[in-house]
Amino acid sequence: MPATLTPATSRSPEAGAPGTGPGELRVENLFFAYDEQRITLEDISFVVPEGEFVCLLGASGSGKTTLLRLIAGLESPGSGRILWRGDPVTGPSLGRSIVFQEYSLFPWYRLRDNVALAIEKARPGATKAETREVADEYLGMVGLRDAAHKYPHELSGGMRQRGAIARTLALGSPILLMDEPFGALDPANRLRLQDLLLGIRHGSSSGSMVIFVTHDVDEALLLGDRVVILGSTPGRVIDEIRVDFPRPRNAEALFALGTFRELRSEISAYYHRDALRQIDRSSLITSQQEGI
Repeated sequence: MPATLTPATSRSPEAGAPGTGPGELRVENLFFAYDEQRITLEDISFVVPEGEFVCLLGASGSGKTTLLRLIAGLESPGSGRILWRGDPVTGPSLGRSIVFQEYSLFPWYRLRDNVALAIEKARPGATKAETREVADEYLGMVGLRDAAHKYPHELSGGMRQRGAIARTLALGSPILLMDEPFGALDPANRLRLQDLLLGIRHGSSSGSMVIFVTHDVDEALLLGDRVVILGSTPGRVIDEIRVDFPRPRNAEALFALGTFRELRSEISAYYHRDALRQIDRSSLITSQQEGI
């Protein structure tokens, strides 16, 4: 990273402001509850233009995973709507691919065959030879070409997750959804996969949108163009912060910057205030239940 790097941050436009182009994803006044006692998301609104990398950041209970599932079409909102290119999201689609927290490879298929399944869906007219070639290209992209013949149980956790990422990338979807994909990994593998995603992102010309769920402030600032911060119980958008660190990014150099540390402290303060709010809310509910 150049020594002259001078990152800056700015607040993003209001969520209800006009979008930036025809490829935008628009979330409008979203409400979701599993039942009357568990309101998970309330009045969620934001806009993501095509090609942007957005991190959804929040503590446990802020509804990050639920929001991602709603965008993927795996859940339906109680009210509000999600629009992709002006059309409502009503169910799953190859246009929105997702990487889950858990390793989601099929255990009875070899790694290459797991990736090939995605390619067959995205390119139904491809020959077996073409599918194999493309699968190997994506496995090479994540450093797993030599493991193409192995079954998932023969791979380490980090390798399985890289394989799941390769399979998702092979779909070529214009929206890539990632639900804390590195959360269960050890620190070394986590950094390695963050570098992998940064490299793929920097080298990509596809313009794909990425929505990445995390509770790690450093990870959000390292990867994202913008951070959408969710408060908890129920989940609400409490702020959106644009992150203008130039790309390509290097974690070691970025973390050493004073401006990075200042922004990390600013965002971490949201967690502290949200935690205090939850303590006050919990105390109030307890007092009411006990008739105090």
